[in-house]
Amino acid sequence: MKAMSKEEITREMRRLLCLIAEATKSDGKYGKLAIKDLSLKALIHTAIIKKALDYDYAPASLMYMENRRYLNISQEGEDDLNDLRDLGLLNKVRLATKSHSFIYAFILTEKGIQFLNSIPKEDCESIDSIIKCNCGTNFDIKISMEGIFFICEKCNLKIDSEITAIEDVAYKGIPFKIRTRLTAKL
Repeated sequence: MKAMSKEEITREMRRLLCLIAEATKSDGKYGKLAIKDLSLKALIHTAIIKKALDYDYAPASLMYMENRRYLNISQEGEDDLNDLRDLGLLNKVRLATKSHSFIYAFILTEKGIQFLNSIPKEDCESIDSIIKCNCGTNFDIKISMEGIFFICEKCNLKIDSEITAIEDVAYKGIPFKIRTRLTAKL
């Protein structure tokens, strides 16, 4: 497999990096915090809904608060996260929980922080409404059994990410009988 070069970084990957940068910013410095995997999945889903990221999503069964639950997950987003890791712009860390299970989190590398300077301003501005409230402060991300919410204490605002709202899609199918060696004689 050929390694990606910086020239091959797509618009979606740049925006994803900006999203992670804003989510992991502390005291005006990028990469000081890590973002948990579920929180990032909720941000990616919201960015898709708000048309800031051009990905698809589909229901996938994941561990969610010690249980299995279907969440709207973007496989394209997951692939781009892996590509950003391959380029050395992002690290994935494994964290132990109180219940002795493991979760993953993402954090920018020094190379990723430096790469932010080369990202066009409009790419980062396009994700501001995903991570920031209208008052300008970053949302806190709260995970509960009801869902994943973006909360602004300052504005007393609570927004559902809708990552747990699985859409009911009508599929059209026709019956088809498959002939195999076993059924050919029947």
